Amino acid sequence: MTNLLSLTCWLNSAPEGVIAYAADSSVSKSDLENRVAFWMRILPAEKGQRWAVYHKDSAEFLSIVFALWQLDCIACIPGDNRPATCERLRQRVQGFIGDFPADLVSYDISGVVVSFDVAPEWRVLNTDSPALEIYTSGTTGEPKAIGKTFAQLESEVAALEALWPGNRDAVVISTATHQHFYGLIFRLIWPMVRGQCFEIQQWQYTEDVYSRAQRYSAFSLVSTPSHLGRINTTVAWAEVAERCCSVLSSAAPLQRKDSLSVAKLLKTQVREIYGSSETGAIAWRIQSDRNEEAWQALPGIRLSQTDDSLLTVTANQLLEPGFKMSDRVEFVCDGRFKLLERVDRIVKVEGKRVSLAEVELVVQNNPFIEVVKALVITRKRTEVALVAELTGMGRQELALIGKRKLVQQFRQYLQDFFEPVLLPRRWRFVDQMPYNAQGKLPMDSLQAMFEQEEVKWPELLSQTVEGQVAELVCRIPAELIYFDGHFAGNPILPGIAQVHWAEHYGRQMLNLTGRFDRLQVIKFQQVIFPESTISLSLEFNPETDKLSFRFYSDKGVHSSGRICFS
Repeated sequence: MTNLLSLTCWLNSAPEGVIAYAADSSVSKSDLENRVAFWMRILPAEKGQRWAVYHKDSAEFLSIVFALWQLDCIACIPGDNRPATCERLRQRVQGFIGDFPADLVSYDISGVVVSFDVAPEWRVLNTDSPALEIYTSGTTGEPKAIGKTFAQLESEVAALEALWPGNRDAVVISTATHQHFYGLIFRLIWPMVRGQCFEIQQWQYTEDVYSRAQRYSAFSLVSTPSHLGRINTTVAWAEVAERCCSVLSSAAPLQRKDSLSVAKLLKTQVREIYGSSETGAIAWRIQSDRNEEAWQALPGIRLSQTDDSLLTVTANQLLEPGFKMSDRVEFVCDGRFKLLERVDRIVKVEGKRVSLAEVELVVQNNPFIEVVKALVITRKRTEVALVAELTGMGRQELALIGKRKLVQQFRQYLQDFFEPVLLPRRWRFVDQMPYNAQGKLPMDSLQAMFEQEEVKWPELLSQTVEGQVAELVCRIPAELIYFDGHFAGNPILPGIAQVHWAEHYGRQMLNLTGRFDRLQVIKFQQVIFPESTISLSLEFNPETDKLSFRFYSDKGVHSSGRICFS
């Protein structure tokens, strides 16, 4: 691997110095080595064992992984640490390390201190030995384990380095998690073997990315379409754009308009990566302002297609040649290709893979469900939706507590199995599935159940008016368009929507006719979540042409302020 260190002897061959940055500190190679030695001392691991690793701190994550490798064990990297994931891993691993429930952790870290003046001579690893096991959504509903050897990992980063060898002085800032294979390679392994520093924390919001970028003379951004597609354009990116050396995006194709927008903000092209957990990165593209660009293979990757247009991959980073992807493609010229459609039931929501078959399998185990069908609907974003026939017990529960509370029960049940962004957001309960004459479920019939006007207003439960004072009690529907992108996995009602509602209901209920002029004494004290019940108090002063509003609940005041009219 030209100009790259080998993973198999990185601990011995990497130079001393800073390798990573925390919020207000740095991590040196010696710091990492101390942590590797620490974990080697406390882990009751034996040669050949599999250990599950989940840790939010990238440096600590790496120290655990290196310790397992030195102990001749395999690091198993789940995408999350949810109860259902842990339960599945119980059958496959000998232990759990990191941010797992206490009853799964079989080691004691109290009182253990490891330090040394001279770095130890670390064991050189066998390139053909298994290094990692990662997991991806299986087409049958069961997650699939994918093994990776050191040779496979090094082959992938060698292809990336051959294509993009520069920018080693740029600190890697990331919105992607290292618990998924894309983040693991691009955020940690590739920077580490090329001697590039990285940040140990994953940043969810672009405002944080901007703040971190201000700290460095050069930075690279590793991100996803779900983040880049919602980048805050009001941030003063011009102040850091000259420092941005590269932007990488993967997990799903990035819309051309989003690619061009980010490229303009950060004054550098966005490099999109295509691949899968099974294959690693295999192709790339950079969008242009003329048309949607086709994809082209990374160095060392050979691509072809089957008779039914499925993309086929042959590469050194694959143990077997001729791996069939689940995407149909069209080759256009010079070996480049366009993506057409997927042929399995794996979908990507906010850049995260989920098997619709797995969603159905989990939901089907609930005693309230007779038959269920999962699908995706695409509006401003892609969402999982469910159509379900209820059992007799389920119908009784629906009649007793209503749809909203029943959906809340289902979502709470599913939280043990899926990350928040993957939970079904749209639900339809039917007396009978819309089977056609051939006994099949046409997708267009299921999609039609979700075709409705956009929800822009709260559900009013009560309203009263006395003179110039109005009081409303309303429910905040989860389907509100204002929750889209604000924020992924943890939606909250934007302040601008609250002001808009206050003005709207003030005009409607208090007969206000003036022109909106400005806001005064605006305070947003507590966030408002989907499915909350909120009261809105409105009071208009005709002498000053000012409308005072207050959103409140049993939790206290959420927001307040005055709208001035002229």
